[in-house]
Amino acid sequence: MEKNVVLQYLAQLDRQREEIFRRLEAVDPALLWQRPAPEKWSVGEQLDHTRAIVRFMRRFIAVLWPFLYLVGRLRRHRPYVTDIDDVYERPGFPLNVGWLWPPRFAPEKPASLAELKEALAEEHRKVRAFYGSKPPDILGNAPLYDPAIGWMNMVLVLRVGLHHDAHHHKVVEEILEKLGSPLPELPEHKEPV
Repeated sequence: MEKNVVLQYLAQLDRQREEIFRRLEAVDPALLWQRPAPEKWSVGEQLDHTRAIVRFMRRFIAVLWPFLYLVGRLRRHRPYVTDIDDVYERPGFPLNVGWLWPPRFAPEKPASLAELKEALAEEHRKVRAFYGSKPPDILGNAPLYDPAIGWMNMVLVLRVGLHHDAHHHKVVEEILEKLGSPLPELPEHKEPV
């Protein structure tokens, strides 16, 4: 039997979050809210934006779920795609729309690293509760349209969310490099077998 890719993606969501915050523990807290340039988001704003978009998408999908469930249930015996390229690496992909999901925290209203981590972890727990309670074959056949990406199923929506977080983690690294404080690498973490 094939492993449940949804559970794998949910575990990856947690791993990505934990890794970026572990690495950020070594960074001077003052740098979290220092903007690399005027009108550019700080590290803290980048991280809180990921929380804001996860929250938006989670609520949006919850509203649509009764309809998505019906379509997914009718089509549940069909094969479905479980992976998608990193859309944030596609040439011409619109990367300037983050302002639609602004961060709650900013240099004028900062939060501690622990507060940022807990707020994002709380949203991830809610995503896990939603996805973890749904059959993968229904999620895989429940369609959702994104104007920049096209048609996806709910498994791919989760995968794109992973790509989105990874994209912002990369931006965080770039900001800290510009500020002269690169993120330290962590020793490679081995998953228990």
